[in-house]
Amino acid sequence: MKKPDTQELQKHIGQLFSESLKVSNPVQMLHLIREKMNARGYQGFDKEDILQELGQLQHIMGKVNSEMLRIHDLLKQS
Repeated sequence: MKKPDTQELQKHIGQLFSESLKVSNPVQMLHLIREKMNARGYQGFDKEDILQELGQLQHIMGKVNSEMLRIHDLLKQS
């Protein structure tokens, strides 16, 4: 049984952690938008703000998913 490259594995786990930390910002912004809508009601510009934050979140989650797949592949090779 071949062991995975430790440095490569550590690198991708570190990148996974780093990318996962970025998830909190768009989620926090969505929460803030929700709070504003709760106080003043839904406004036309809320749609664009929500879609922008969802796009950011989707982009970040794509990177997180990519790192998870790299880690999986490294472990699968061992």
